[in-house]
Amino acid sequence: MSLHERLRLKPKKKEVNPNEANVSLTKGELEALIIGLGEATFKGKQVESVFKLAVKLQDQLQKMK
Repeated sequence: MSLHERLRLKPKKKEVNPNEANVSLTKGELEALIIGLGEATFKGKQVESVFKLAVKLQDQLQKMK
């Protein structure tokens, strides 16, 4: 019996952000997305959000190496 069960405590649930998705991607999938973003054309307001997305994808790829 674990300590939280003995004390009748409920384990803390991880808070879920309804605006955030957790996705598992392979190294190849991350690379394909980064290459696709690099070859695509974006205009105006899209440029900043696509840049931020590319940075997140690159961070995840670096963590895998």
